[in-house]
Amino acid sequence: MRSRAEQIFDELQTAAKIRALIGQSEDAHLDCKEWPSNENEMQKVLAKAACGLTNAEGGVVVIGMKAKSVAKDEPDLIDSAVLVADKSAIRSRTLDLIGQLVEPGIEGVRAKPVLEIAGGKSGFVVLFIPASEGPPRRSRKDWKFYLRIGSGTFPMEYFQIEERFGRSPRPKLELYLENDGVRGGILDPGFFYRWFVLGLKNAGRGIAKFPSIRFGRACGLHVDTYGIDGSLGFGLPVRPSEQELIAFRGGLDDVIYPGELRKVAFLRQNGQRKETSHAVCEGSQPTRWFFKQIEFLCEISCEGLPTTEFEKTIPEESSDW
Repeated sequence: MRSRAEQIFDELQTAAKIRALIGQSEDAHLDCKEWPSNENEMQKVLAKAACGLTNAEGGVVVIGMKAKSVAKDEPDLIDSAVLVADKSAIRSRTLDLIGQLVEPGIEGVRAKPVLEIAGGKSGFVVLFIPASEGPPRRSRKDWKFYLRIGSGTFPMEYFQIEERFGRSPRPKLELYLENDGVRGGILDPGFFYRWFVLGLKNAGRGIAKFPSIRFGRACGLHVDTYGIDGSLGFGLPVRPSEQELIAFRGGLDDVIYPGELRKVAFLRQNGQRKETSHAVCEGSQPTRWFFKQIEFLCEISCEGLPTTEFEKTIPEESSDW
């Protein structure tokens, strides 16, 4: 699932989209900057903006747009475009400076030069600054720790710095839902199902404690009662939930380590007999089974992180048996 910062970065890939920001307000994930003519000032501005975003939830810096203060306690308003003369050169310069001026370094910074006029050099630079885990980042220009709060970037308070230094790396649970083919059921081998493996993958750096996933029964996928191991065992315990929901929730001993894939259950989708294929298989005509498209929506959570929604479209499929 994409973060808000990633969504903004992906949206601002054309000059028209960037210019459409004029009249809107900056926020916790969007910071607009002019490119200062003074080298020292430019370094301060860039380091402060990058530190503030990475110490918060991550965000986007648009270089080439001007924002102005409207009123006290109100977010700055994006006012006008102030293009950079050479977008490609500024892109390279910003990446170099962020690497030099932010301590410790920020992993996953991206920069996109956006052309204003075909054949020209001027335009914008859109910077993606991801959120960082572990200790906070500080600017090597003034040795301060900054934090993006609302539409402003402020020096971190002592308690905020202390909390961040003591914070453990966080887990990041993602949905794993893989097609496992079409085959008959154990009790009714003459009826065919489309099978899926449901699981959770920890793509973060911290241990996921009390992992949980739940989804609606109405989606068209049913839990196979024989379990993930074929002996009534599941990767996470099945827990009581609202009648319309199926929930798997881990207990104290059910942790998912960084990089681990925990397969939770087999899910099956009932097939529909549609037509007889003209193909010949050992002298008989096999039956064509059809499987509808499914919109699978689930909620995933673990200790210390908010519940996150994941959605996956499973396309329709047909198979001859």
